Amino acid sequence: MNKAGGITLRIFLAIFLNDVIDALAQVLMKKGIVGGAVASWSLHDLLFFVTQNVVSPLVIAGVILYALNFFLWIIILTRIDLSLAVPLGSTTYALIPFSAVIFLHERISMMGVAGIFCVVLGILVLSKSKPAAPPMTLTP
Repeated sequence: MNKAGGITLRIFLAIFLNDVIDALAQVLMKKGIVGGAVASWSLHDLLFFVTQNVVSPLVIAGVILYALNFFLWIIILTRIDLSLAVPLGSTTYALIPFSAVIFLHERISMMGVAGIFCVVLGILVLSKSKPAAPPMTLTP
């Protein structure tokens, strides 16, 4: 944990890198899906969908990025409290929609943009916050 109580630029950048990798993995997997949506939730259709997509190079790349991201996240959690890391990692809620617009040609409504703005504003507030004082302990 950061002894000063706040977050360092290095930790913030590691969390942001984690979010960028997450957004990239999401876009790769979405682009790599073969055959559209699952026809039904039957075991046969689910297995068919999985076998079609497990060999997609883009899906494989997305899964590899997720694995790398997992290890980066574990390192981040050794440096900062979970109660701060998870909200700061919420930049994915902004990065993924904008990545979808750019790379997948999706659309975001004005309400969606307003919601993303609120998330980013919350992240900025959290990044400037100081942790609460440690709990008091009673000693005999």
